[in-house]
Amino acid sequence: MRSKRILRFIVVGFANAVISFGVLNVCFYKLGQSKIISSIIATTCAMLFSFILNRSFVFADKSKRAHQQLIPFIIITVSGSLVVINIVYIIMLHLLNGHEGWILSLIKALTTLRLSRTFVDINLSTLIGAIVAMIWNYNGYRIFVFKGVRPD
Repeated sequence: MRSKRILRFIVVGFANAVISFGVLNVCFYKLGQSKIISSIIATTCAMLFSFILNRSFVFADKSKRAHQQLIPFIIITVSGSLVVINIVYIIMLHLLNGHEGWILSLIKALTTLRLSRTFVDINLSTLIGAIVAMIWNYNGYRIFVFKGVRPD
């Protein structure tokens, strides 16, 4: 059933998010990269992990050799992850600019954590971008990349 595949895709998406957020924060906070460069590095790492799991676990489509699926996968992922995520990311940075205070207050009230405005900017922007990109990527993979798959 297709709902099982969507559930597997969501699980892989969450794993990708963990990788992406981890790499993003390491690049920005530990390696001193800019917000945009950190985001591009993080989404690229998550993309490689994603291909392996989508091919073998989500769509289980080995009707073609991996290298034949890789090019369309990269096109969909690059357009979804590097373009969609980063466009949403940039839009969110502009929308959040100066409005992080209430988010920080809410987080502090709920968790007692004291986070910086920058932490909220890059992580909330990335989260929203990742959700939009997941929808884009699932449909792109289903239609253009893993076409040999039959419904579960």
